[in-house]
Amino acid sequence: MQKTFSNETQSNALGYHELRHKPAKDELKAYYEKRYYQDEIRTHRQSYSDQELLFRKNKCEQKALLAQRAWGNSKPVRPKLLDIGAGEGFVMGYFANAGYDIHGIDFSDHGCRNHHPHLLDKLRTGDIEEMVGQLSSESTRYDLVILDNVLEHLLDAGAVLSHVAELLTPKGLLIIEVPNDFSFVQNHLLANQTIPKPFWVASPDHISYFNAEGLNQLLSKSGFENIDILGDFPIDLFLFNEKTNYVTDATVGKSCHQARIEIENLFHLHNPEATLQMFSSMGKLGLGRQILGVYKLSLESNSHPSKEYV
Repeated sequence: MQKTFSNETQSNALGYHELRHKPAKDELKAYYEKRYYQDEIRTHRQSYSDQELLFRKNKCEQKALLAQRAWGNSKPVRPKLLDIGAGEGFVMGYFANAGYDIHGIDFSDHGCRNHHPHLLDKLRTGDIEEMVGQLSSESTRYDLVILDNVLEHLLDAGAVLSHVAELLTPKGLLIIEVPNDFSFVQNHLLANQTIPKPFWVASPDHISYFNAEGLNQLLSKSGFENIDILGDFPIDLFLFNEKTNYVTDATVGKSCHQARIEIENLFHLHNPEATLQMFSSMGKLGLGRQILGVYKLSLESNSHPSKEYV
């Protein structure tokens, strides 16, 4: 078993890490009611710079390109999209402008109200795990479901993914983005004491800590087949340089983040498709701060009797 370098987490049978002691559902709900989007925590803020807004747009465009690549000539005329964990509404906003029929769910409407108030009528709020289960019992099915930095927060990620499989049309796609945690780069840095602790462990915000292999195994168990797995800009490489080690010197964190955004924006502007090819190679290597997986229903899932879709 791979050493985890953390007393708070343990590796599970699927090969990714989870908190040893998960919070109770009511405890987690109360936590998010007090903090989620109401405070400027982690990456969610009241406003963003032009470079950061461009970064978010580019990330959405990359997801659209990946979906188009997977669909090929069979892309639906007006794809129906469900954004699970819609947050501030950037994904909904981009895909609405791209001609998609958009829908979103989230625990709170605070982020969307602040950044995309015109999309509030497309957003349902409540417990995400419960709402996904409710949606799976309805007649509406989606051509594209996006889970962007959501899966790591869920108490029962497998159950949610099984419901997502029921939400998709037969040719539907699922795009998932999660942090790349306990990567070979991070474990190397810990083993060599370049960083003093696994800084990515964030309890109770993050319940699960994925790598590419573990993510794919979880999705396979939930009825999905992997199409592609991608990394992104490997910001953790800054940690090898003592002058840019944002774990031991938090004062350089902002400049490292800004450099990452500017570099990614430059790559995307120069050649979006080549950038995705580079990220795909990084995904196979296990490199990057984020993992992005593209999935379709497995043949076994698609062999079930057809339903009426609206």
